[in-house]
Amino acid sequence: MGSDHPPSVLLQAVETLIPEIRKKNIEIVVIGAEDVPPPSSPLLFQPAPSFVEMHEHPTSAMKTKKEASLFLGLKLLKQKKIDAFISSGNTGALVLGSKIILSMISPILRPALQVQLPTKKELVSVLDVGANIQYKAIHLLQFALMGTAYWQSQGVQNPSVGLLNIGSESMKGTSELKMAYQALRKLSNPPFSFFGNVEGKSVFDGDVNTLITDGFTGNIFLKTTEGIANLVLDQIEEKFQKTEEKKLAFTDLKKYLHYAEYPGALLLGVKGLVVKCHGYSTPLAFANAIRGTIHLVETQFMQSFQTHLEGMQIPKHLC
Repeated sequence: MGSDHPPSVLLQAVETLIPEIRKKNIEIVVIGAEDVPPPSSPLLFQPAPSFVEMHEHPTSAMKTKKEASLFLGLKLLKQKKIDAFISSGNTGALVLGSKIILSMISPILRPALQVQLPTKKELVSVLDVGANIQYKAIHLLQFALMGTAYWQSQGVQNPSVGLLNIGSESMKGTSELKMAYQALRKLSNPPFSFFGNVEGKSVFDGDVNTLITDGFTGNIFLKTTEGIANLVLDQIEEKFQKTEEKKLAFTDLKKYLHYAEYPGALLLGVKGLVVKCHGYSTPLAFANAIRGTIHLVETQFMQSFQTHLEGMQIPKHLC
């Protein structure tokens, strides 16, 4: 409930996974309107009296809709009745609700949404892509450490970190970006290799494991990337339809370029596994987010991530 698609569309996406989750003895709790017919086993149903609409202010929603589907899901996660929570609803409400209901991992000041994008080399993690519109240099520094903890949980011991900026030179960018650059460069015993500033045109060269930015810039970067990918696909699709061989090649290319093939955004920094999908996520994208989240649960991602993060010296302010 609460996404740009009606609940029935998302429910269809969940139901396509029934054969997979039965084999793994997994239960999925669907949180929806009380008048929605309960889904069939192994899907469980948690009725919700209301939902947070996309246009609603997060603070107002938390005050007036305490039992909305989004907040009920976070409460179930807090109570450990579920292992992860996936939402394609109001981003602001999800971030605020996660901070208040789940609480933050100390001493992280703000959570960040992390997505992974393909490059010429390996995947790059980009954070923040929408959780924080206003920011300080200390937040960017902490994002770098959270991105590093993520990669360490995936077996990368010394990941590289880059700072999204308008130029590669150290003096480029806003005052906060300049401060963040110096803080990242001077951090004692950093658990990462600082690459420096990265221009938007160079992100997909794949020179860094983690790209750090603020939520405003990161969200624009992400959606611009998606728009360009769709433009490229639209322009070349007709040319690939002439033979069956080209059709197959186009299908592979579409999987590589299209964001629907990748799981949703991880909300890092809170005490719980929270995944945010686009409000306009297709059934394929939503199903893939569920698959990706199941993998994170099976590999005990949150335990590993939090262990790596707690082993770091994380400043709460810049000197």
